[in-house]
Amino acid sequence: MTIEWEGLDKFQKFLRDTPKVVLKDVEAALFQEGENIMGKSKMETPVDLGPLHASGHVKDPKTKRGKTEVIWGYGTKYAVAVHETPSKHDPPSWVGKTITFNVGGPKFLEKAMKKAAKGFGGRMMKKALRSLRERT
Repeated sequence: MTIEWEGLDKFQKFLRDTPKVVLKDVEAALFQEGENIMGKSKMETPVDLGPLHASGHVKDPKTKRGKTEVIWGYGTKYAVAVHETPSKHDPPSWVGKTITFNVGGPKFLEKAMKKAAKGFGGRMMKKALRSLRERT
């Protein structure tokens, strides 16, 4: 007795390909989250001559052994000092004046990340489910 399953090949291909497609969509969603965080952080970043603000970046997603990461941050040598410990005792900026915060103050990246953390899991779940629905 032989049983033929109509559409079985197509279904097997769907099962094989779906994780890859959903992973790409989740990577894109994580990258977009990083871009949103960086954008909000940059609105709070102090600007003297502009290198700190301009150095904000988001790297492309990397997935290894089932774990995906997206790295974002600032690339100037003094970024950590400005983010963590601005005070009247800090050294002057490159032009000889003290760093002043015209907008949000210190912890500009941390604040943006904390705001984004609220609802993060739900946003990622919605994007993954949308990706799955588009495949079916």
